[in-house]
Amino acid sequence: MRRISGRVAVVTGAGSGIGREVARQLAERGAHVALVDVRPEGIEETADLVRRAGTRASTHVADVRDADRMLALAEEVVQEHGACHILVNNAGVTSAGAFEDESLEDLRWIVGVNLWGVVHGCHAFLPLLRQQDEAHIVNVSSMVGLLGLPHNAAYALTKGAVRSFSESLRGELGTTQVGVTTVFPGAHRTGITETARGSSAALLAELGRSKFAPLAMRSPAGLARRIVRGIEKDQARVVAGPDARAVDILARVAPGRTGPLGRLTGRAATRS
Repeated sequence: MRRISGRVAVVTGAGSGIGREVARQLAERGAHVALVDVRPEGIEETADLVRRAGTRASTHVADVRDADRMLALAEEVVQEHGACHILVNNAGVTSAGAFEDESLEDLRWIVGVNLWGVVHGCHAFLPLLRQQDEAHIVNVSSMVGLLGLPHNAAYALTKGAVRSFSESLRGELGTTQVGVTTVFPGAHRTGITETARGSSAALLAELGRSKFAPLAMRSPAGLARRIVRGIEKDQARVVAGPDARAVDILARVAPGRTGPLGRLTGRAATRS
């Protein structure tokens, strides 16, 4: 996009982590932001950050799994801001552990948030984006969307689907004024580990709280800068973090060869 100042952005999962940082940095560039999260507490804090930057913020409690709610959200954004120019589908959850230990309930939960949340967002807001002189969609995948990592099968299922969907959508919209960027973050400090499900969820949460987490996980501020730059430059992909770049290379030079990684993660899960 040539200009972010004065535009209206919708950010899901805006109550913390990556969503909060993206919202704040878009506001610092002059965008007005509609903040969306399933929990009201976090988005009110994010709204304060946006308003301190001197732009308008509206807060919207919504579960991205609910298609009707997302359609209503699009109407709310128009009523509040008059338009939508940028959509950031960031809301996400995770799961860790062996696939055979996953319950169908947990599988439906992670697919509902990570995949259907992106689909619902695009379906609800694309008609609004098409009305603008220029617009942009950001869909947050993961480094696991580049290469299906063992003991992350459910998460990889959703993030790989987001990658393929986003690439297809970018191709479809290639002759329009709507750009699409797919984001592939590595490990970042977002709080996602605290709500993880799966047989290794407790181990993942413990790692997220450990004293080593700041060394292994990067701040979401740097990732947010990369995302905003991706919007400005209409980048097809943003691969963020040395771990994500390493996985990207591995996926190219040794596609599908995840056996050694599976043995490694399997031993770690057994020790837990």
